[in-house]
Amino acid sequence: MIGMMYMVLTALLALNVSSAVLEKFAIIDETLVELVKDSGSSNDKILESIKGSNVNSPEVDAAKVSAQKVRDLTKATLAYMDEIKKKMGTGKDGLPLKDKVQDTHHADELMLNDKDGPSLAVEFEKKLNEHVKQLNEISKPKTPFGNITKTAGQYDSFKDAKEELKAQQYPIFAFHGTPTMGAIAYVTQMQTEILEYERTALNELLAVTKGRVYEVDQLVPMVRAQSNSLVAGASYEGDLFLAGAASGGTEPEMYKGAERMKLQEVEVSPGIKIKMARIKFTASAQTYNKDGIAEMSYPVKIVIPGRDPIMQTIKYNVIRPVAKFESEGASTLYLDCGNEVTVSVQGLQESSSIGLSVPADQGKVIQQGSGKFVLIPVRPQMDVKVSVGGVVIDTKQFKAKEVPKPSAKLMVGNGDYDVKKGIPPGTSIVKFVPDITDDNFKRQNAKDASYRIVSMTLQITGKTPITLNSGTIELTKYGLRAGDSFSIFNVQVVRSTWDPSDADNKPVNAKLEGSYIMGR
Repeated sequence: MIGMMYMVLTALLALNVSSAVLEKFAIIDETLVELVKDSGSSNDKILESIKGSNVNSPEVDAAKVSAQKVRDLTKATLAYMDEIKKKMGTGKDGLPLKDKVQDTHHADELMLNDKDGPSLAVEFEKKLNEHVKQLNEISKPKTPFGNITKTAGQYDSFKDAKEELKAQQYPIFAFHGTPTMGAIAYVTQMQTEILEYERTALNELLAVTKGRVYEVDQLVPMVRAQSNSLVAGASYEGDLFLAGAASGGTEPEMYKGAERMKLQEVEVSPGIKIKMARIKFTASAQTYNKDGIAEMSYPVKIVIPGRDPIMQTIKYNVIRPVAKFESEGASTLYLDCGNEVTVSVQGLQESSSIGLSVPADQGKVIQQGSGKFVLIPVRPQMDVKVSVGGVVIDTKQFKAKEVPKPSAKLMVGNGDYDVKKGIPPGTSIVKFVPDITDDNFKRQNAKDASYRIVSMTLQITGKTPITLNSGTIELTKYGLRAGDSFSIFNVQVVRSTWDPSDADNKPVNAKLEGSYIMGR
């Protein structure tokens, strides 16, 4: 399964060498390195079983000698491969690469450089082929082992690939264009195949000695996690399984800590199913390092009848969450207005699990979509709690201020009233309007920024005051002539609102008035 993941990532590289893909190679390599260690330990135990046989016969004695040679051969080849990986991780200056995970060319140049003779990739191919040849000679398996240095044409996954790719020689197919971390993971993957060959050879020799070994391949608990680095409050999800577990047989017991997990049968490839336990919990941490990362872990255990419990510590990283509010007025809000904000959390790939809440006496929050909210404060301060998956990760304090107060403006046609000239003769209608000069408010809170007059008093000089229900004044209706003057006062203003419950009729505390004259 890990090998298939490597091939998938290699295919992705052909489309786009992204940091995310390169990082996955590092994760796969860590998993494979652990698998190599555990496989080596498992094969050591098989060797011990062979050497501990009490059967006295020339065949058994020969099997013991061959088993030791197989183990020695494998260790020598693994050591050679470790040295190759060390060279891949070392720069031309002899020092470790500064950013091995993100490096995209060092391994390519190292392995395919043939200026001074055959390249290191050619030597690598010969070394592995020689290993398989010696393994066949030593162990004399029922079915001879084939070479593991395969080209694209030998993989079913590439059966529909272009003929140019299938025709590539092994060194080019294995290392050309491969980023350094991918090349290291590839060599580690080849180590697991070397150990798999060894395990098969040793088990055949074990059968000669009539020894017994538990019929499961590499006995190591592993967790196939969706991500090994996640933001506090995000959901950690993974599948606990026994690497290399055989299908069927006695059902194992799986635990996370002391909690026994429910098993499910998962098809990992067509026709192949193994038992897995689903692990899911909310990631959290109390302290973080200077980079904002907390290194966390949890224990797992798998119990198989007739064996000691198999235990492992699964490590993962928790990233300190940092909530970011994105809006034009991200630090200041307007009272009784719908202040639209977008919230994201660094490291969180999708925002549907983000939630906001505020004390009831400070206002309310209305969610508009994934990571999109409207804050409606009713007090000068609003304490907004940010949560991820229901876990509060941060509190952001906002200040809320009054909406801008309008100023009085008399509109004459499409222009403003001219104090020097007065209202031009022949004008039939003028409009007294509440004017907003705060462009930021009008742009940021457009749904709250439509002001209108619902009542005002018109006082024509020498006449009785008149109450109007809007800011429109029909001059001809009231017999206003050149030289006449009038004033406006007792003006009541309302504005539109984002919140539909206010019916676009929110009173505005504003004192508007003015005096005007009819021009000659």
